[in-house]
Amino acid sequence: MSGAETVIGLVLGVLPLLVSTAEHYDDVFRPFRRYRRFSKELKKFQQEFLGHKTVFHNECLLLLSTFTGVETASEMLREKDHPLRKDLDLNKKLSDQLGKSRDACQATINLIIEELDSIQHESRSFELAMSEDMPVSRQLCR
Repeated sequence: MSGAETVIGLVLGVLPLLVSTAEHYDDVFRPFRRYRRFSKELKKFQQEFLGHKTVFHNECLLLLSTFTGVETASEMLREKDHPLRKDLDLNKKLSDQLGKSRDACQATINLIIEELDSIQHESRSFELAMSEDMPVSRQLCR
């Protein structure tokens, strides 16, 4: 077999592989493009979530600080077992301020806290999954 025949044989052997690779290129890289888009969307979601969480925190701070001052209200929001959370005088003041809507406000606040915690937990799960290396990439790099 001459050198020219070897080159032609090699080209004819490799050509179908190149055609197949070109045909499946999009299939192979589609998950990577999707992951890249997903990563950007998750970051956007987390920023928006932080904004909503901050607004909720600030509204609670405003409500409490009317009766306790900003520093004490901040402590109460930070510490779940803060002594003023069970203070009867403060609870009476809040009840008087909210009037008949007190129970609805309390239920809504509890629901928002539960939902924020749930969303934050789920968001962390996505973040952890994204921060891990993809098993395929580790195998390809070896």
